[in-house]
Amino acid sequence: MRLYDCTSIRTGLVLSRKEAPSGTRAYAYMALTLKALNEDGTIDHNSTEPYNASEPLKRDYFTRKNDILLRLSAPYTVAIIMDGDENLLVSAHFSIIRAEPNRINSNYLHWWLTQNRKRFYKEASGGSMMGTISSGYIGQMEISLPSIAEQSIIGSIIQLSYREQRLLALLTVKKKLLIDGVLRNCVTPKE
Repeated sequence: MRLYDCTSIRTGLVLSRKEAPSGTRAYAYMALTLKALNEDGTIDHNSTEPYNASEPLKRDYFTRKNDILLRLSAPYTVAIIMDGDENLLVSAHFSIIRAEPNRINSNYLHWWLTQNRKRFYKEASGGSMMGTISSGYIGQMEISLPSIAEQSIIGSIIQLSYREQRLLALLTVKKKLLIDGVLRNCVTPKE
């Protein structure tokens, strides 16, 4: 089976085509650009950018929960859209992959694409490491799927793993703040 058989795939919007000229009436959105996608597949909301369009944009170009974004150039980062990541305008640097829920589990597909990133390097156009792949190439990729029940189990395990990674990263930040506060308190002369 090809990915086209169990997903819908499209490229994000070429932002320069719909950008409102300065000083004209515009439709305001927040755009997901390359710098807003971390290497680990998480979205840095502090790096999304305001974007003013000359007209209302199709909802197909905006993130929805369980969408999968694939960066079309190296390092071909794969992200799954979670709660809080919705309604971001996706630029043409990404492919938007929407799973058909009765055929393929989004978390399973996210894992599968992440595991197959090396294939993108081989198929990238251009002779450099920065070569790009197309949404068409992604759609033509062959995938052998376990049953939807097995995919759901695998997807749940993967989702728990990602949640654990995020919580551990947050714990690391909080612990560093605690240690910095304690040290500051110890070093600061008491009056």
